[in-house]
Amino acid sequence: MNKNTWFWTIQFFCWLFIAIDALMYSPVHNNNITEKTTFVIIYLVIGFTSAYFYCSFIEQRNSDEISTFQNLWYPLVGSCIVGLFFTLTNYTLGIFEIPNSFLQLLFSFVENIWMVIPCFLFYHLYRFAVLHQDRKQRTIIVENLLEISELENLKKQLNPHFLFNALNSIKALTLFDGKQARKSIIQLSDLLRLSLNLGEQQRATLSEELKLAENYLALEKLRFDNRLIYEFNIQNGLGTILIMPMSLNTMLENAVKHGIGQLKIGGKIIISASASENIVTITVENSGFYDPKPKSDQGGIGLENLQKRLALQFGNKASFTITNSNKMVISTISMPF
Repeated sequence: MNKNTWFWTIQFFCWLFIAIDALMYSPVHNNNITEKTTFVIIYLVIGFTSAYFYCSFIEQRNSDEISTFQNLWYPLVGSCIVGLFFTLTNYTLGIFEIPNSFLQLLFSFVENIWMVIPCFLFYHLYRFAVLHQDRKQRTIIVENLLEISELENLKKQLNPHFLFNALNSIKALTLFDGKQARKSIIQLSDLLRLSLNLGEQQRATLSEELKLAENYLALEKLRFDNRLIYEFNIQNGLGTILIMPMSLNTMLENAVKHGIGQLKIGGKIIISASASENIVTITVENSGFYDPKPKSDQGGIGLENLQKRLALQFGNKASFTITNSNKMVISTISMPF
């Protein structure tokens, strides 16, 4: 049952209650069932029809633009009109005896207003709740669209950044080993195909990320040779879990460029992954030293991009840290899956 159906069902029973309540004070209360039924139907038709036209009027007035004063004024006027209808119906059809004085007539009119005004106030409370919920949903939709748009822009920055780093590796090879450079170009084409496919996805499996990582490190191995040693320590059964694409590779690029690439003797990279309670933790350890002080040549667009993407996609449920430990730089990313 949708919201409108609930609203009109409640309206129906509200007006039915008003009709039965009025019947208790009417002289026809002691008459036959036909007269009592007719009385209830007349009240119900007047009240329910008035509520329908009143709600239609407010909708046409674009009620989400109506001021607070008007929100109070409209139900009062509506209650007065329906109260007048009830008062005229009571005396025109002989449901109540015509009062002897204007004061008694006025009292009867006010009593009818007091009886029906809760139905009109209920409509405005209901309308306020619906509009508030609609605004909230629209805001969420707009924010999601903005986040998606920003994520797409950030992902588009990754491929040129990744390609630039890979081409730098090949450029270094062409200076001293043309054969290896040609081999690396073939590997680069495979690497780019994988990275482009992952870049178009909102989520990627860990096995896809690891395959990309293996291809990337194999390409860098051609450049560094024995100066680069790497190993994978991956918990069993994690291949199918979904993570943010290009996250592991971003950390690896940083480890190679700002870690191994800065050491004459090279170093080691260790890639680890584990999961617990729907949180996957991926760690990249590399030889070197991380200086937390901002530098133009340290970190760069990759890690900044990674942190922005994590914040946009997972909020405070994800984290990224870089620390130093025993002459190793430890980059850790945690995210829900």
